[in-house]
Amino acid sequence: MRIGELSRRSGISVPTIKFSLRQGLLPSGELTSSNQAACSNAHLHRLRLIRALVDLAGLSVARAQEVLGSLDSEGWRCIAASALSTVPSQ
Repeated sequence: MRIGELSRRSGISVPTIKFSLRQGLLPSGELTSSNQAACSNAHLHRLRLIRALVDLAGLSVARAQEVLGSLDSEGWRCIAASALSTVPSQ
């Protein structure tokens, strides 16, 4: 999908998506021409995660970038296992 469709499907404006790309919060899509890239559903999920971190959790863009970097480098399973280990048993 193109960035316009990504915007429509995510509810996030094109300028905000472009900002996320420039800041490294969102990876670039697959280049389809010299000035266009195709985005995937992974981009849509990542945008929703960014929105949750910034809008709902109240993190700064810099802190959200740190969290995303940790998720990217350590992997979801490691993070989930760590989070689950801190949940008290019922």
